Amino acid sequence: VKPVDSAGSKGVTRINKHEELEAAVKHALDFSIGGSFIIEEFLEKDYASSDSDSFSVDGKLVFTSFDSQYFDETAENPYTPASYSWPASMPEWAQNELRTELQRLMTLLNLKTSLYNIETRLCKNGKTYIMELSPRGGGNRLSEVITMATGVDLIKNTVLAAIGMPLENITDATYDGCWAEIILHADKDGSFLELSISEEAEKYIVERDLWVKPGDKVESFSGANKAIGTLVVRFPDMQTLEAHIKDMSWFKVISI
Repeated sequence: VKPVDSAGSKGVTRINKHEELEAAVKHALDFSIGGSFIIEEFLEKDYASSDSDSFSVDGKLVFTSFDSQYFDETAENPYTPASYSWPASMPEWAQNELRTELQRLMTLLNLKTSLYNIETRLCKNGKTYIMELSPRGGGNRLSEVITMATGVDLIKNTVLAAIGMPLENITDATYDGCWAEIILHADKDGSFLELSISEEAEKYIVERDLWVKPGDKVESFSGANKAIGTLVVRFPDMQTLEAHIKDMSWFKVISI
């Protein structure tokens, strides 16, 4: 159950029985600008879902990226993305199938030159699904991190396209290493103290972007608007990346 016109997973609830519906609808409407909500079947994913940015030129999908999207199951809203990694864990056959379907969708909609945020997943029924395609860059600085990881500047090319100038270096995604972005957030309401990162993990940090300072108010992670910063991390191989994604104890947001 979710609002039709919100973002950042605000107002989203999963329900498992009819008795939970009324509260979920009220929660969705609290975050809806126009006062409308939608109820969708919950699709159980296989592997991680993907929420990444892509680019088309004159109707052709020329840059396609898939990532692995992770959630903090202990957060107030467990459906708010808490981290991403590239390349995706989704099998190559599923990615190829989704590329074909995304191209078919763009052709049917007569889309031309644009940046897109695209959410997809492979489900336990063996089928791939396009969850959402929006003609914009995704939140959480996705296009910025993709530029770091691939060298393709999606933001610059979006601006160039908007003003009718030639595009630069738009080729399909090839990753220079294994990358992750961590959405920093507090686990409770309180005051921020510090961001602690283990000495072992420090060598992998490409960028830390902290939006709070000691003493600032922080809130529990109910939506993307409660994030307090990001970490961009580059690992030498998938084994190292997966180990650090599986066990997030190498960093800690400390608040009181």
